[in-house]
Amino acid sequence: MARQQGPEGPIEARLMSLLASLFFSVPTAVLAWLWLNRELSFWGGFLDSRSLMVCIAVFAVLALLFPTLFPALLGRVWQLMARVWHWW
Repeated sequence: MARQQGPEGPIEARLMSLLASLFFSVPTAVLAWLWLNRELSFWGGFLDSRSLMVCIAVFAVLALLFPTLFPALLGRVWQLMARVWHWW
């Protein structure tokens, strides 16, 4: 028996999940970028804005390729950031 799909096909569903994931991944990328720049400034280093765009693009590609795994992955990133922040 064939499984019926709703009015949205797989492409529309993936694009909607990508849009929803960008709502959370862009602030995560910005916070990680700002945090790394703050830490690197003590040693005279700096990450340019291209690295921020690459980070956002990586999050977007991961959200597009792994739509069900991405929320868990983003949660792990937040947990890692919190652990490092408390350790630092």
